Amino acid sequence: MVCVVNDVGEVILNEAEAIKHVIEEAYIKGVHGDQDERRIRGGFHQDFTMFVLSNNNIQKVRVEDWLGRIEQLKKENPELWKSKTSHRFKLVDVSKNAALAKLDVFKGETHFSTDYMLLYKFEEGWRIVSKIFTIP
Repeated sequence: MVCVVNDVGEVILNEAEAIKHVIEEAYIKGVHGDQDERRIRGGFHQDFTMFVLSNNNIQKVRVEDWLGRIEQLKKENPELWKSKTSHRFKLVDVSKNAALAKLDVFKGETHFSTDYMLLYKFEEGWRIVSKIFTIP
């Protein structure tokens, strides 16, 4: 069993809490926060793909391309991206080594997105392998 430790040094034994921790570190703090590559790579699997619905077609986006998209979003709406990011988990469903997490992401008071994340548990722990989303 992989030992997961939260920000205050407590060991997380519950799988749902371990999944939330991975998402909070790699996605909320990493992608939406500091874009720290080490933090992001610690929670996203190397073969991660985000599926983006656009004009009735699906685009497949890798982490590197996603970070480029975020830079563009920051340029288009810098005030929104200066806002504090918060989130609320709506669902974490675990079945053996597979999991689904649904969460709402906020930039300040603005509901930024609802995300559906798929995770697998590898030898090194839970990793985000895919994501779809909707923007309110």
